[in-house]
Amino acid sequence: MKLQIIFLLILLLSIEVLAKFGEHSNIILSNGAKLEWTTCWFTAQTDVSCAYFFPSDHLRSKIRLPVVVIKNKNNATNPQLNPILYLSGGPGAATGLGEDRIENWAAWMEDNDWPYDLVLFDQRGTGLSQPKLDCYEVSAMIRNTLNKSLSAKQESHLWQQTVKKCHQRLSKAGIDLSNYSTSASSRDVAELMEALGGWNWNLYGVSYGTRLALTVIRDHPERLRSVILDSVYPPEVNELLEMPFLYDNALTNVFKGCQMDTTCHSTYPNLESSFFQLLDTLRQTPVEITTSPQSLHASSPSALLPRGDGLELNIPPTSQLLKGVRVRVDEHRLMDMIFYSLYSRETSQSLPAAIDSASQGQYHQLMPIVEDYVNRMFNDEFSYAVYLSVECQDRATRSSRSEFLAKVRQFPRVRKFVENQWDNDLCRLWKVPKKGGHEPSGQPVTSEVPTLFLAGQYDPVTPPRWARRAASRFKQGYFVELRGIGHGTVDSDTCASAVVQDFLRSPWLKPTTDCLFWSIL
Repeated sequence: MKLQIIFLLILLLSIEVLAKFGEHSNIILSNGAKLEWTTCWFTAQTDVSCAYFFPSDHLRSKIRLPVVVIKNKNNATNPQLNPILYLSGGPGAATGLGEDRIENWAAWMEDNDWPYDLVLFDQRGTGLSQPKLDCYEVSAMIRNTLNKSLSAKQESHLWQQTVKKCHQRLSKAGIDLSNYSTSASSRDVAELMEALGGWNWNLYGVSYGTRLALTVIRDHPERLRSVILDSVYPPEVNELLEMPFLYDNALTNVFKGCQMDTTCHSTYPNLESSFFQLLDTLRQTPVEITTSPQSLHASSPSALLPRGDGLELNIPPTSQLLKGVRVRVDEHRLMDMIFYSLYSRETSQSLPAAIDSASQGQYHQLMPIVEDYVNRMFNDEFSYAVYLSVECQDRATRSSRSEFLAKVRQFPRVRKFVENQWDNDLCRLWKVPKKGGHEPSGQPVTSEVPTLFLAGQYDPVTPPRWARRAASRFKQGYFVELRGIGHGTVDSDTCASAVVQDFLRSPWLKPTTDCLFWSIL
């Protein structure tokens, strides 16, 4: 009788598990990677499943990645048909799989109405992954210096000291930073796709996620049906060498964009001269601007922001830190603010009026730009440790000081803002152990995999010319530039989402151009 009761309890438990996970079963691959389904760590709907993925090196690295599968309600009859795997940016950005963010993904799926299931995961060291790499020293330093009177040289020295402390702490804790690289994440993606089943996957990468996607295309093309690259950061691009162009191009977009707009040009005919007049004023007399007490919130970090061991500290959440922040605005900080404001259409559209009024000593219209900048700098879901580990491996020994200075000379109007970047390069301090064959090749990717390359006209960090050049190397590469858009086209304009939807239906065909705002080659 007792055995019968035990058997009944086991049966009931099995029924409960089947009800929760459907036909899911844990998977162990031949190389030791494994996928374990689990109860979701957030309040889940019936169309959401959760798992933990342990990559093939998990016994040594102790790495565990959270995975969330959101079912497409219109795809119920074919649950494994061509799923979309999302690759987040950064490197170092969390995907947003916590209780407070997961509902946004369901809304995102509904808004975009793409026809397949969506698979989400946090990359190594980010978000809810274990171990999570964090440089809390950097966050504290940023909080303590936004209102300080520091020269560019002093601020750079402070960054170097802070990053060195973080590196020493993580190394002392036994963290092997060489485990955090694009090639390692590419292997994770391939193993995750194999564990989840199916060979006809669609990849969707944003910002750094496009570099990861291109690496997957190079290393594991056999599993891919199509790839969407939004704001393209190719593996052959060295972001340090490109910094002079990026800053100069950002100014070109501001001034040329206003010239091309009749209303803007008639209202602000001398925008460029007003801007450099403002820089000169702030060089001599910086101003302090205090952000409003309630309007700030954490936002996505830069894809190329130049600036764990699981150790937890009692650091206040971002929402408590951003109320009434005092920011000292000098010429160098204003240049950075202008650069980051081009990420979004809203802040970029406010630039001409803000520049013009500030050049006349009226700084109130700079407030949205200052707040946007503070939001980005205070992002509490971004890992500087992952950013540095990945970036420093991706571009290791691929440039020289003479190459960098030659680039600087090509862009004289931004020279004073970028010429010290080489000497201040944090990768000289962020030492990553070498592993044979571990680093990406740094070579352009060529492929026959159908791939859609999306670019925003005003994107400051992943400019359209990178996407256009990368697309030219693909037999089925389709380049789309969206006018008036900054970084992250799908989340900025419904046109981009519509193009992706058409592309996913028939990736071997050129997507249609029924809506405006783009050029397609």
